[in-house]
Amino acid sequence: MLDFTEADVAAWFTPIRPPTRQNNWPPAIRALERGPNVAPLLHELGAVLSELGTQDPSILPKVLLGDPVPHDLQTVAAQLGAARLLRLVDWLSATLPGAPQLLAQLSQGRTANAQAINSALRALTARDTLTRMFSPDRVAWLQSCAEAATNPQENA
Repeated sequence: MLDFTEADVAAWFTPIRPPTRQNNWPPAIRALERGPNVAPLLHELGAVLSELGTQDPSILPKVLLGDPVPHDLQTVAAQLGAARLLRLVDWLSATLPGAPQLLAQLSQGRTANAQAINSALRALTARDTLTRMFSPDRVAWLQSCAEAATNPQENA
């Protein structure tokens, strides 16, 4: 089940969030998501999506890609913190055959909601990409390759 409780999304998000001293990722959980009326609604959203995901595989794409769902889902997704937004993206990608089309609809466009989703996803992926590019293991490997390339006799 797609569980949108704060504990579940935080547990899912913690292993994928790279350690960082800077606060350059969108917040994992936004204050809005902690409101007393919001938690039950997010739980219900997860339950409804899970229910749709267990039915006939052709139903979920029709429901999520038909009007007005992309707009409504976009409105909700734009307000989610990084943990729930990425959990939603991950779940849609694993469950929905038309996920790339839906994600494109959600994150492209000139509306404030589309721009918010796009900005959050870009910040998250940029940080992850930089973390992987400059990981100590990768830098050490590149350094050894550079040394081998510049001093071929020493390595023969």
